Amino acid sequence: MKTEEFMIEVEDGHNRSKRLLIKKAAEYSGEEDRLEQFYRVGAAQWVNPAEALIGMATKHFTSIADMSKDPTAHSIRKWNEELTDLRNYTHLLDALVRDMGVK
Repeated sequence: MKTEEFMIEVEDGHNRSKRLLIKKAAEYSGEEDRLEQFYRVGAAQWVNPAEALIGMATKHFTSIADMSKDPTAHSIRKWNEELTDLRNYTHLLDALVRDMGVK
């Protein structure tokens, strides 16, 4: 893949991530705290919010690992879905560690 094509893919992935983050915000967080569910899950599981997030992200990582065994057996739509979810967990973790006061 040439650099120009790669950068188009990166931009497309970024746009998919942004759209999904906006959609999921309405589903999971209401208007008060975008990261609230990770604090709540962490409290319920007796772990810190970052560990709770990683636990939730692991589902997507293991799905991608399984899909990688035969990449062409899955549609690009399925790949986009799983990769976008995992990418978004990295964005959420980035925000979460800052919210937790990491400097």
